[in-house]
Amino acid sequence: MYYLTYILFYAISLLPFRVLYLISDILYVILYRIAKYRLQVVRENLRNSLPEKTVHELLHIEDAYYHNLCDSIVETVKLLSINATELDKRIQCNWTELEKMKQSGKSAIVMISHQFNWEWATVLTRRYTRTYTDFAGLYMPLTSKVFDRLFLKLRTRHDVSMVKVQDMKTELGRRQKTQHLWGIIADQNPSDPKRVSWNDFLLRKTAFYKGPEFIAKRYDTIVFFGEAIKVKRGYYELKIRTAFEHPRDTKEGEITETYVRFLEQNIKSRPTNWVWSHRRWKHVFPHSQLTEIPPASRTK
Repeated sequence: MYYLTYILFYAISLLPFRVLYLISDILYVILYRIAKYRLQVVRENLRNSLPEKTVHELLHIEDAYYHNLCDSIVETVKLLSINATELDKRIQCNWTELEKMKQSGKSAIVMISHQFNWEWATVLTRRYTRTYTDFAGLYMPLTSKVFDRLFLKLRTRHDVSMVKVQDMKTELGRRQKTQHLWGIIADQNPSDPKRVSWNDFLLRKTAFYKGPEFIAKRYDTIVFFGEAIKVKRGYYELKIRTAFEHPRDTKEGEITETYVRFLEQNIKSRPTNWVWSHRRWKHVFPHSQLTEIPPASRTK
């Protein structure tokens, strides 16, 4: 089954972008208009997170979100065949910011989120740091073994080393003798709500992984924050900024809280650019009945 799936997706990836975006438009109709893929999840997340928006504004965000989601799907498939030069034309970034780790001799982590298109951003980060550091991305295995293997293929094709979250501690110890950069999508919903950081995020107590902060403080790695911005169809800007150069000097929880505020600001600025169909709030804060913020009144 894997090889049949791979052949099909590879063939699709060979299509020019204009055809891929036509497929994206068709996929948009299927997912949004017909199948209504996770539509209730998207609407609930938008209503609870952006109560200041009118119904009309929320519908506009919802519609644009599904367009961006479908574009992201075909763009990710394109990674099976696209060359680095072509990809390089489609993402602009202040890559020199990452060279601070080269100058310091320290390792680093870059914390990004599910902003379109994070798959492209991950691949290009490896391309621009290969001359001075190892690069590894942490990932959660997919439920489908076929698609898990397919995603590993398209990521590692561009020389990105992928490490399962479950293997993080082992890999951290093994890589300490070399300078390395970790790429972490830090807005994942943690699997174990008993071992998380609870932060105020989009008007709700939200569970965040403690892992990125744990790595940064234990090994005193430089922390970068990354924001992916969709400029237009097929073109993106990745903004990287140095968040903490000396994590060991920070207070407990400071790195996570700073990232949460950074992410929240980005989402409010560009709400159509974040993945709203994730069940981000399936874990409930233990004392939510006492701390829940009531939604604001909405206008029609």
